[in-house]
Amino acid sequence: MESRHIFILIIVLIVLDALALNSSFVFLYSSGILDGHYSKGETTLVFIFFNLTWLLASLIIRTYKQANVQSIDSLFIKMLYTFVTQVLLLLIALFFIKRIQLLNSQTFYIIVAGFIATSTVRVMIYFSERLYPKINLHKKRIVIIGNHDLASRLEQYFLKNKLSFNLAGSFKDINTEVIDERNSKKINKLKDTVKFAIENNLDEVYTTQFPEQCQDLMGVLNLAEKNCVRVKYVTSFIQFKREEEAFADSSYIFNNYYDGIPILVNRREPLSSIGNRVAKRLFDIVFSLFVIIFLLSWFLPLMSLLINLESKGDALFLQLRSGKKNKPFYCYKFRSMKMNKDSNSLQASRNDARVTKIGAFMRKTSIDELPQFFNVLYGDMSVVGPRPHMLKHTEEYSQLIDQYMVRHFLKPGITGWAQINGFRGETKKHEQMLGRVKYDIWYMENWSLFLDIKIIYKTVFNAIKGEENAF
Repeated sequence: MESRHIFILIIVLIVLDALALNSSFVFLYSSGILDGHYSKGETTLVFIFFNLTWLLASLIIRTYKQANVQSIDSLFIKMLYTFVTQVLLLLIALFFIKRIQLLNSQTFYIIVAGFIATSTVRVMIYFSERLYPKINLHKKRIVIIGNHDLASRLEQYFLKNKLSFNLAGSFKDINTEVIDERNSKKINKLKDTVKFAIENNLDEVYTTQFPEQCQDLMGVLNLAEKNCVRVKYVTSFIQFKREEEAFADSSYIFNNYYDGIPILVNRREPLSSIGNRVAKRLFDIVFSLFVIIFLLSWFLPLMSLLINLESKGDALFLQLRSGKKNKPFYCYKFRSMKMNKDSNSLQASRNDARVTKIGAFMRKTSIDELPQFFNVLYGDMSVVGPRPHMLKHTEEYSQLIDQYMVRHFLKPGITGWAQINGFRGETKKHEQMLGRVKYDIWYMENWSLFLDIKIIYKTVFNAIKGEENAF
């Protein structure tokens, strides 16, 4: 299964190669090297054919396959094979295209210039890796916990594929004590080092032990989830079968293969597939653009006027909310309350004196949420997902409710599975938030585009019908 990080690396490489190839062609054309041999129409055909043969050659050689973009060596080797294949395609084309004489000095210049250009791309990648190791925007930052052959094999796999993975550390024993070299009297546990890594922008933890086998590991893995770090389990199918029998309530499921090593997770996530994420994002863009163009283009000024006629202040209310991976973002809403100092800490309650008359209507019909379609278009939110909470509430509930932070593995939504099942509005009781988290995690584990459409339909239906908890 292709991760987002590898997908980004492949897309960046394709774009850079395309820019390099076409820039080299434009340079030759503008410098006059191609003058006097091709007419304008023929130059256009050569340009198109040059791109098509590179594309076909890269498909044949599988230049941009996941396994072939993991090291500088493989990048150069596959590029060389691709150019050899492109030349062969040009030779084959001689038998079918009579209008243009392809095999000549000008074509040779084009191929050499393209080779130099794409080589330059790979040289740039090489030096950026060597000179700027902290530039890891596309990489997945990971840690391995374990002390046997599987952990060592996985470590070698990540080191071999370092263009996609940034191995932050490999810890053999979670309870091992080590002496600080600068102060021989100071002793630290590796557990503290792993905690430090988890709390500093880690993406994933891989462990060869299961939490049922190690109480200390359970604490570290719980800390990982609280920091929106995914936990994955390294095992073999034979070993997993034994553990599955030992843990009768085991819910571990297969996720991926790394170098033939099965990787397990403790929950199913359809949106871990890059194809599903692309489909959801395209749906979000199309749906939000439709609402913005055909509804908010005239409804936004109208509501702004009505809001300002009743109370002073900005018509739009911006509030920091917890987003994906707990990153804060400004959530847009129509202002439904009078200006007050408690808006960023106190939830709206039934018969709240702060709510204006027009605000009560907006909250009852969920109209106040409509500006969040701009958040969806910007990419901070999705049309459907867990509702974003205020930063203060995220901090509080993350300490009180197990798996609360798991809901932050997804982008927050304007509406969600929890909302259409009655878990919306004020959460006075602990059980209300537990129910919301339960439904949000169910949505994450059972996502489909059809489910999103179903939730949107149910949301609109509930808004028209009216909801008891909408106030």
